Amino acid sequence: MLNDEAEHGIENWLSPSEIARLLLMRRVPKSFPDRYEPSSYRVLGVIIPDLDDVLKMEARELPNPASPILQLHLRPALLAGVAIVQRAGPEMLSMLRGHMMGENKARFGTL
Repeated sequence: MLNDEAEHGIENWLSPSEIARLLLMRRVPKSFPDRYEPSSYRVLGVIIPDLDDVLKMEARELPNPASPILQLHLRPALLAGVAIVQRAGPEMLSMLRGHMMGENKARFGTL
């Protein structure tokens, strides 16, 4: 999907690179853990639940929409998340929007 977009200009209902950016936004978990750290939770963790625990163990700063460079072992999870959202369609973005607050929630709404 990303290659089709970059190399051939083929787009679907939403650009895969835009989906990747959205999936790296911070989110609010439904239940607050004991040591809640807001920067540890990304929208991608809604789709791939074990990802939250993996991201908490990362020593480096977590990726964000402005700097979406992931370590190699995390890239397959992001690509899988993009594919899941792409296939599910706009309804998936509506569901993911429910996990957001403030300005990030507004960004989801504009898409």
